[in-house]
Amino acid sequence: MHVSLAEALEVRGGPLEEEEIWAVLNQSAESLQELFRKVSIADPAALGFIISPWSLLLLPSGSVSFTDENISNQDLRAFTAPEVLQNQSLTSLSDVEKIHIYSLGMTLYWGADHEVPQSQPIKLGDHLNSILLGMCEDVIYARVSVRTVLDACSAHIRNSNCAPSFSYVKHLVKLVLGNLPGISLVFSKPSLPSHLLWTLRGSLLVSLPDYPKTLPLPFSFLSWI
Repeated sequence: MHVSLAEALEVRGGPLEEEEIWAVLNQSAESLQELFRKVSIADPAALGFIISPWSLLLLPSGSVSFTDENISNQDLRAFTAPEVLQNQSLTSLSDVEKIHIYSLGMTLYWGADHEVPQSQPIKLGDHLNSILLGMCEDVIYARVSVRTVLDACSAHIRNSNCAPSFSYVKHLVKLVLGNLPGISLVFSKPSLPSHLLWTLRGSLLVSLPDYPKTLPLPFSFLSWI
C-alpha cells in the first residue's frame, strides 16, 4: 500500500511544508542510493523511471519508493532531465544518477508550489533552495550527486529540531489513507507552474513542444548498461 506525492497534496489542497520537503528529499535520496548500490546485480530496467509527483511513492513505513506503473499517459517533460529530452548519449552510471536527481528536484519544487497562487513566492529557506537549484541544473556535470544531497540532509537534521524524516512521510501517507480508507480516488494531473518552469529552465517553455508529450518506459538512457 502506498500514496503518491500527487495524491497526498491533492487531499491537502496545499504545498509541502519545508520540513516535509527535507524529509521527502532525504528518504528519496536514501532510496536512490540503495537502488544504485544494487544496480550491478539487479535488472537495469529497475532504473527506467522518471521521478514525478505520480511516480514518487510514500510508504506507510515512512520510506519512499519509485514506480513507472500507471503513468504512461502523463506528461513527464517538466520532470525530465534536459539530456534525456535531447537524446544525449550517457556514458556512466553517474549520468543516470544525475537524471534522477534532476527529476527529484523538479518534483519537490512542484510540491513546494502546489496550489500556491502565482503572485506569491515559494517559501523556502536558503539552504534548501540552494540544494534544489543544484539538483535542477540544466548541465549534467554541474548537478549535485546523491551523496551531496544526503550530506545536506544530514547537516540539516543535526542543526535543527526537526522530527525524524520518516515521521513526516508517514504523516503525508495518513492524509490519504487515514482520512479516506477504502476509497479509490481520481486525482487531477499536476502540472509544474509556468513561472517555476521559467525560473528553472529558462527558454524551456518555448522548446517543450519540440519534444514528445510522453516518454517510453523503460527509457533509452539505460541502453548503455
